[in-house]
Amino acid sequence: MKAIQTDAEEHKLSVVQSVILYNFRIIKDILEEEGIKYYMLGGTLLGAVRHQGFIPWDDDIDIGIEREDYERLLVTVAERLPDYLELQTFKNQTAHHYYFSRIVDRRHAVKRNGSLLEREENVWIDIFPLDGMPDNVILRKIHMARLLWVRTRYHISCFEQVNLKRPNRPLSERVIIKFVELTGWGRNGDTKKLLEKLDTLLKEYSIEKTGWIINFMGQYKFKEMFLKKYYGKGKLYPFEDLMLWGPVDADFVLKQMYGNYMRIPDDAEKNVHAAQLIE
Repeated sequence: MKAIQTDAEEHKLSVVQSVILYNFRIIKDILEEEGIKYYMLGGTLLGAVRHQGFIPWDDDIDIGIEREDYERLLVTVAERLPDYLELQTFKNQTAHHYYFSRIVDRRHAVKRNGSLLEREENVWIDIFPLDGMPDNVILRKIHMARLLWVRTRYHISCFEQVNLKRPNRPLSERVIIKFVELTGWGRNGDTKKLLEKLDTLLKEYSIEKTGWIINFMGQYKFKEMFLKKYYGKGKLYPFEDLMLWGPVDADFVLKQMYGNYMRIPDDAEKNVHAAQLIE
């Protein structure tokens, strides 16, 4: 597969990053025309603050969209994408095993090396729904436990596709992975039904009616749960040659997720997707 030529390559981006940035310009224009607000999440927000663009070793863009607009996106944006871009969700793609949605470029693929099942995936942009959480602390703890239990069962049901090489996994996750490897428990679960259960649970509390906002299906789970004031109406941050929306208090968000987020990680902590471009 040949890389498309874009002006992003002048900024010494990798080929994958160049393709992603080119595609995100198109998606950004569609979102703005449809009046759909997005926020940069995770490594994308970190890259904007620390590098004013991509983290040099990153290979995707992550954005979050509040649930009501997220559901609207699944209907309206898909119809406006160019032919080579495709919106994938667990509801419309039998091979899409993620809960969150992706817009993929069918002209370019990467090899995923971090899971038991080596596979190819099209170059992607991840789109996460942002949901509410109960204001009552007891109800919130109960809801967190329910979400975590179903998420764990879901990941085990598609165990061969989980990135086992992801650095800095918590001890609890490493114990579960080893247990599943030894016993096979849960690996015959129905992934689609578990995703549907997650979908129902996440929609129980709307952002509009609570004081919380969460990207539960991100890598950091409850570290991505914040009082809504930290997201607010959003703030623009430089990202390569664009200005993209992120939480109004990126410092608080990034400290909760990463601690000292300005520290450059060791080589072993990089390339968390274990992805390799297929030319």
